[in-house]
Amino acid sequence: MNLNPTEQRAQGTTWASQRFYRPYVISSLCVALTLGFTTGTAMLFMPLLGFSLKNSWITHLQAHGMAQGFGFAGLFVMGLAFHIVPRIRNTSMNFPWPQRMTLGLVLLAIICRFFGQTVNSFNVNEILLGMSGICLLIAAGIFIFTIGKTLSKGKSRHGLPEIWFWASLFWCFIASLLNLVMVLQMIDRGAKIVSFTMEDSFVHVTLIGFVANFVFGISLRVLPGLLFLPTPRFSLNKVSLILINVGISVIAIQPIIVVSNWWLLIATLIELAGFISYVLSVHIYNRRVTVRQYVLNTYGRYEWFLRSGYFWLLVGGVLQVWLSVGHLNHNIAVSIELAAPVVHVWGLGFITMIIVGMASRMVPMFEGAVLPLQRIMDLVFILLNLGVILRLGFGIIPSHNSWTGLALSGSLSTISITLFALIICLTLNPSSRNRYIEIAIEFGKNRQ
Repeated sequence: MNLNPTEQRAQGTTWASQRFYRPYVISSLCVALTLGFTTGTAMLFMPLLGFSLKNSWITHLQAHGMAQGFGFAGLFVMGLAFHIVPRIRNTSMNFPWPQRMTLGLVLLAIICRFFGQTVNSFNVNEILLGMSGICLLIAAGIFIFTIGKTLSKGKSRHGLPEIWFWASLFWCFIASLLNLVMVLQMIDRGAKIVSFTMEDSFVHVTLIGFVANFVFGISLRVLPGLLFLPTPRFSLNKVSLILINVGISVIAIQPIIVVSNWWLLIATLIELAGFISYVLSVHIYNRRVTVRQYVLNTYGRYEWFLRSGYFWLLVGGVLQVWLSVGHLNHNIAVSIELAAPVVHVWGLGFITMIIVGMASRMVPMFEGAVLPLQRIMDLVFILLNLGVILRLGFGIIPSHNSWTGLALSGSLSTISITLFALIICLTLNPSSRNRYIEIAIEFGKNRQ
């Protein structure tokens, strides 16, 4: 039976044919290169250029945190979730309006929050802030409902990675709720700065609760196959799931209940124990059980990013414990007011490193394409790690060159994410898919 063009398009339009991650990945990188990494680096140059670090610094810092958390990392995670979760569950999902609505509302929320908090030239701040809170909450609701519904059905057996995904969805809702409370407080007080306790909880819930829980679930699912590692220790992984999320819970309730410094220290210790047990459970630093074989020009050094990322996760956990101890004993406290080393070790060293590593392997696989400029990816790895090291070193060790070191850290990080964005955009280009086909054909001829 012959189908007319309209019927052919309708027949080919299924959820499985949609590459939902594409607009999310592109939007994520656009936010990173505008309101995220670029803005953060520009802020670090302000003291060197003679600008005063007053309220404008804090407003931009808090708006920048929202852009990086939900804009860069959050959108990347959402895009991967829409693509991966239905495949894990071997089921279909609703499309395309949930994906389009979620993306549009998250972008609108980020833009409104950023300009509503940082721009005072126009008398629309309260409107923008209010829109930010509402849009993010609605977007989170659509995302949670769509992914949650997909997780709940399907033909595959349920597994431990899905529990990590459920934890991620829960904290996504809590983070969007915290953002709404934050903007309502700013509107009510006529201020552009939210309390540091609320901001710290929001950032922690977003990075470790929402983003990291999803990363942990994906890692548990794919790392053994990608890195040819031993079978994960699932019982220990369950322990890490509990410990990490208990630690997040204590930190998350700070804006509601006054938590003593002792309880915060216990929470950070619990969270660190969870990080350590997770790393041990997935054997990421173990030797391969089989010899790895590269397939059709695959970028093989993605594992550098993955192993480095989990190293920085542990460093951030140790540093967080140190800061908690410093709140109890000021003699060993570290100055964190401006550099925020814990957040940047996790955000840049762990989250960004994992995103870059996973994307360099998964996006070409999803696309059926070759990852171009693989030597440049090696440079991205070096620049990212240098950025983290400089941020950590100049963030905790007092020096008259601190701002120079921090500005250099931001510059290296921004250059690295710019190069990564270029590589991913080239991967999404049809020429990379055509190149993969050429290599596959040549590979087939050589085997004949």
